[in-house]
Amino acid sequence: MKPIPLFGEGVRSISDIVTRQRRVNCFYILRKDSDRSNVIILGSPGSFAAYTLDDGPIRGYHVAGTSLYVVAGTTLFEVSISGGITQRGVLPTVSRLVGMADNGIDLIVVDGVSGYVMNLTTKVITTVTDTNFPFGCTTIAYINERYVAETPDSRIFTCSAQLDGTSWTPYLFATKEDYSDNIQAVDVFNGLIILWGENKSIEFWQDAGLFPLPYQKVVGATQTWGLAAKYSRTVIGNTIAFLGKSPDGGVQVLRLNGVTPVRISTDDIENEIRKFSVYSDAISLTYTVNGHSFLQITFPSAQRTFLFDAATNVWSEAQTGLGVVSRHYANLGVSFNGKNYFSDSTSGVVYQFDLDTYTDNGTPILREVCTRHIRNAGNEISLQDLYLDMEVGVGNVDDPTPQVSVAVSKDGGKNFGTEKIRSLGAVGQYLKRIYFSRLGSGKDFVLRIRMTDPVKFVIASGSATVEDNSVS
Repeated sequence: MKPIPLFGEGVRSISDIVTRQRRVNCFYILRKDSDRSNVIILGSPGSFAAYTLDDGPIRGYHVAGTSLYVVAGTTLFEVSISGGITQRGVLPTVSRLVGMADNGIDLIVVDGVSGYVMNLTTKVITTVTDTNFPFGCTTIAYINERYVAETPDSRIFTCSAQLDGTSWTPYLFATKEDYSDNIQAVDVFNGLIILWGENKSIEFWQDAGLFPLPYQKVVGATQTWGLAAKYSRTVIGNTIAFLGKSPDGGVQVLRLNGVTPVRISTDDIENEIRKFSVYSDAISLTYTVNGHSFLQITFPSAQRTFLFDAATNVWSEAQTGLGVVSRHYANLGVSFNGKNYFSDSTSGVVYQFDLDTYTDNGTPILREVCTRHIRNAGNEISLQDLYLDMEVGVGNVDDPTPQVSVAVSKDGGKNFGTEKIRSLGAVGQYLKRIYFSRLGSGKDFVLRIRMTDPVKFVIASGSATVEDNSVS
């Protein structure tokens, strides 16, 4: 008999005979010292309602100074560090996500119709009426005393006057030069203006101190990737991740290394995206727990959410509820006051990610891990036993006797048998062993491990032993 490693990095997609692996609402921690194992599986954060903004679905966040500004429905709210919520004004539009930026003096909001500037000291809101403003823009950024925004359905980006979001000078604009696709979004990051083309290019500009327009294109930096989903752009670590579209039509998740897009999606993830009839509605957020920076990208039409761990480069899935496959309910995210917040797509509730919360605001969380194929060159084997080194004794007041289940597939992951259930032990039962024996004979096994109880989920190691039944 020999032990078989169980956990790899694959994601079920291309074919079950390639991999049947699946990780839902959990992630890997790689331990260099291999105290118990070199791979630890930990449950991803749960969430709870932190603030309730009564006006409707949240359309955008922005942190300015020591406050968080939130557009919910038609209302602009200010949330202080102490948790106080103040209504600051009303916008005339009720739909579309908004773009927001600040220059330290005022905050500007663009909603795909107009622009609205709030003085950060007086809190007075002014609607932009300057005819040179790029009415209809949906993104806006700030660099070196000026706001920059795209002019809709064009290759032009426009700049504001210095430190004044209400004034837009007629000669302060420029045209994306290298490719003919229109600008879909504008960002400023690490001192560069990023012009996101619709399907052919990403162009970079910098402040060169010129007059009257101070910006010029960074020669040789243009990339032949388009932005496949406007709201897939998000900062992760010291870079930006996004869903990109290559000139040949391929779609990948990328992050910028300087100005160069680097692939972070895998064959498995890209094959799943390929199946979606719509991917242009993808929306991303990022958060950090345990020193791991996560990119969470959701495809609303397809009802799928994928989670990328920048610390390990391993992908998994996230979902809310106990369905077979569904999306996670997080939509927009923001980091404020050392905490990670998000909103859903339907309400004015602001939720907080929390590693020590074991439900999604009261909804049970499915933790699922499907293993690698357990096989021996097509020979028949007996799966003698399975041992899961899990954190036990985790029962609590809400769930005094939590359980974990294992189901066995003998056809390579196509079908699973009846779940076998083991207790994780009441609080204090720290010597509980999670052990399964006599799991049957076959040529290709996959194990599905599941937990739905609202308790801590940790697998420190796991192994199976098999016996070769072939006759020599």
